[in-house]
Amino acid sequence: MQAIIETYERGTYVPQSEAAASGARYWQRLREPDMLVARDIALIRRVPRRRPVLDVGCGNGGFVCACRRQGIDAVGVEAFAASAAVAARTGASVLHAAGEELPVRGGAVDVVRLKEVLEHVQAPLVLAAEIRRVLRPGGVFLAYVPTQWSQLYPFPANFYDDYTHVRAFSRVGMQRLLEDAGYERISIEGYTPALRGWQRPLAAALSRGFPFLWRAVAVAWCCALPAPSRWCA
Repeated sequence: MQAIIETYERGTYVPQSEAAASGARYWQRLREPDMLVARDIALIRRVPRRRPVLDVGCGNGGFVCACRRQGIDAVGVEAFAASAAVAARTGASVLHAAGEELPVRGGAVDVVRLKEVLEHVQAPLVLAAEIRRVLRPGGVFLAYVPTQWSQLYPFPANFYDDYTHVRAFSRVGMQRLLEDAGYERISIEGYTPALRGWQRPLAAALSRGFPFLWRAVAVAWCCALPAPSRWCA
């Protein structure tokens, strides 16, 4: 907890005792595929870390708890009160704050994870740049976004099933977004989750040609960047 107090200087910490909110059942149902979680944790282990991993848009806190079970200190950030409350009830450390205004000092974080959040916001560059602000030079950004082909999928869900979705991303679009936000050494690959056993062979094949998600890993530049508002005015 001391590391959390030192790193996160504004925003509201959500204690477990406040984990009761309307709409919580939706967030409780959400679960990430085990293989995806395991792969992301393996990546995090390869990054030298001094501060907790930051999971922005942490949902029900599942990934934060998975990190803790593996001995990795992690903190979730969640904009929706109902989701933050559910996450806190699981025992996850959660901050109730928007991703565009992270309660974190600049250059204080080693790894930030952002899973399927960018497609929900009107200004993805502002969010990506804010994450760049809190990453230390050489810090790692791990992000997932729906591809342009997610609009054609019958499983795990169709892009338009979620009315809060604003845009899907092409590989080129995601590459440009990360470059403009101040990242380098960008790696983007396709990923299609399989929710049931019979879907795995099909998901593996689709991941190579027409994936459901892009999985992007990028490194923060070592130079200072202008404030996002100067780019998006």
